[in-house]
Amino acid sequence: MKNSFTILIFILFFSHSAFSQDFSIGLKGGVNYGFGGEIVAEPYITFKGSTFHSKSKQGFNGGVFAQLNYDRFFFRLEGLYNTMQSEFQFPKEPYIYKIEKINVPLLIGYHVFEPFDVYIGPGLAHVLGEATLEKEQSRQGKIPMAANHLYASLGVKAHFGRFEADLRYEHSFTSTEDLAITMDYNSSGVGPAIFTNRRINQITLDVSLILFDSKYRPQKSRSRGCYFR
Repeated sequence: MKNSFTILIFILFFSHSAFSQDFSIGLKGGVNYGFGGEIVAEPYITFKGSTFHSKSKQGFNGGVFAQLNYDRFFFRLEGLYNTMQSEFQFPKEPYIYKIEKINVPLLIGYHVFEPFDVYIGPGLAHVLGEATLEKEQSRQGKIPMAANHLYASLGVKAHFGRFEADLRYEHSFTSTEDLAITMDYNSSGVGPAIFTNRRINQITLDVSLILFDSKYRPQKSRSRGCYFR
């Protein structure tokens, strides 16, 4: 009973502390550029043993965020739907490699000077279904991935009243073993191959809209922004 009472007091204290701080809730969305991934062709006609690295291709992401501010520091939790793409430039024509996932990053940031913030933090990614590789034959284009994996984010953002611009790098920590695949030789110029790296890292560029800010004051936000006052 005593332990339960102590836990209850802790929860009430934490809740009061959290909601007495400056917090905001909003929407965000933008574009991402995926890169990474490696396929090695098995000995086959002209291109035996060739290594193909994927090239960056644009994808999209969007979702919601909540941010809690403590003076010049902040904690930020996001939930984002993410479509990532890269492109393998095979000898005859390129193939698109695509992953869809839900990202949940927990970020710790610092307000450097007006209007810029920097942040870093871990995240959990949940892959929706399987990744796909265009015109792969032996697996009908479906490339298995770990359902959940960790990643790290590092970025900088600038805030202007109720709007933010956010530039971020995301590095995936998922491990992938070599995977045997078979490409369509007629369209790619590559037959049997090994998918040696299925991970895609990304750079994102987003715009955020703050829907609710507990301490938003339009007059003050013109000179110092809506977070740090």
